[in-house]
Amino acid sequence: MVKGLYIAGTGMITNTKKMDVIGNNLANVNTTGFKTDSVETESFNERLFSRINGSMLDFDTETLSVTQTWNSDETEVTASTTGGYFRVETENGTDYSKSVKFFKDKDGYLRTIYKNIGGEVDPLQGNLVLGSKGAIYVGDSEFSLDESGNVLIDGTVADNLITQTFPNVVGTLSAGVKGYNILTNHEQGQLEVTGNKFDLALRGDGFFNIQTNDGTYYTRDGSFTINASGELVTMDGNIVLGQNGPIYIDSDTFSINEFGEVIQNGAITEKLLMTTFSNPSDVYKIGGTLFKERNELTGDKSSFTGEVVQGALETSNADAVTEMINLIEMNRNYESSQKVINTIDELLGKAVTELGRV
Repeated sequence: MVKGLYIAGTGMITNTKKMDVIGNNLANVNTTGFKTDSVETESFNERLFSRINGSMLDFDTETLSVTQTWNSDETEVTASTTGGYFRVETENGTDYSKSVKFFKDKDGYLRTIYKNIGGEVDPLQGNLVLGSKGAIYVGDSEFSLDESGNVLIDGTVADNLITQTFPNVVGTLSAGVKGYNILTNHEQGQLEVTGNKFDLALRGDGFFNIQTNDGTYYTRDGSFTINASGELVTMDGNIVLGQNGPIYIDSDTFSINEFGEVIQNGAITEKLLMTTFSNPSDVYKIGGTLFKERNELTGDKSSFTGEVVQGALETSNADAVTEMINLIEMNRNYESSQKVINTIDELLGKAVTELGRV
């Protein structure tokens, strides 16, 4: 019964985080270049659940059989077992489960699958799959599994994935869910024509490069102007970078073509510095519409190959109706978890007051 309190309580905490993120999305529906966020959730580790003195009870041993399914290019495998459990090492301890999906990471270890918002496998994320000897290392060799859960390298058993349990173990139990990551949706927003020659929008994946006191940041917000020195800057005064540094505007008739080239007095004087990341998770939001590059990149970083549109701005990709529906749904989930806690609290109260009299 008390376990239900944990499950319902963690559900309420997670829904609170989701409502905060949805509220921020709603607040930025009209923010130029804003990208919506969402909370990624996962369950707490599955723990083995045992009976007290359960070893004295009758117990039917499960027949161990491991089945496996590989993806089309045979780089990811999903394995299931009818006896024992798979073990995965997480930051919160060891997780036990009847099935696991994993691949060989760039260092040669078997690791669970973690995909970024673009759907690509992130080789720096995921948890290590454990064998009887700890983390399973296969190196550069191809590996396979047999029906007993053995990891085979060139036909030789390297380790076994299955952990057998004692007769008193009746299964696994989780303590609920948690929000562990905030993902940004980089889907392009609609372009709005403004007619302002300092306004720029990008059609395609990529970012403007912005120079700040804390280094280079990235943004999709093309609301630009010029400062007293004639430099092209953001509304916050940060310098918009070109291929050779700051972009100086010294002509009232300047234009910027679809390639990002700055044309003044009939000649190309500079070109906007724009960057594209093949893995959207390689940049993270630092507030507003600015993004920062991660220390370790999991994808490719290249020049922008889309189109620059002068006299237009990219609107927020947040939809007010969709966000309101999500907010209502999260509120209902919160209320449901709250009712579960109230019900369990009443039952515990009856157990203390009424059963105590017997």
